[in-house]
Amino acid sequence: MSFRKVVVVGKRSRADDISNYNVTENLRDQRKVIIRAVRPDDKGLIVDGLNEVSAESIYRRFLSMKREITPHGLKQVTEVDFVNVVALVAVLEKEGNPQIAGGGRYVRTSGQSAEVAFLIADAFQGFGIASLLFKHLRRIACDSGITQFEAEVLPSNEAMLKVFARSGIPITKTVTRDSVHVLMELTPEATAGSRANES
Repeated sequence: MSFRKVVVVGKRSRADDISNYNVTENLRDQRKVIIRAVRPDDKGLIVDGLNEVSAESIYRRFLSMKREITPHGLKQVTEVDFVNVVALVAVLEKEGNPQIAGGGRYVRTSGQSAEVAFLIADAFQGFGIASLLFKHLRRIACDSGITQFEAEVLPSNEAMLKVFARSGIPITKTVTRDSVHVLMELTPEATAGSRANES
């Protein structure tokens, strides 16, 4: 998926708050996972995490085959402004060391709309990580004045479509042979309802 970035001026203090975002959640198997803002010093963890992602998962995320991440690409992934681009990672502990199991981000495409996408390492798919990342991205987006999420999903990516469908927010899907365009309304009422379902 290629994002169309639209620059929106936001309050720096708000961006600073989001850049320090850090919560602990439980996975479906009751393991603890930290959902936090991505940091510039995550570059090594991101590279290690990408080594755990199959070519199929990469294709589902980007809708094209990607080669190894470039230094420029790694900078784009880990150094975001938390105004127009918000990126969260899911961190688990492995033998006493942090391990990034997946990540999600949104990029503003207009003042009140943003494109959202996720990438989860193969070994951690099916544990609810994408749903947790989506929940926290929605909350940040709503608090930042975003009222719509969009996503471009492969028709075969049933797991991601289920994440959106189970969120409890209004969704409109436009299906073509090659992709499913998902439009999600982040109204305060819908967000309140989805939060109630998650609690």
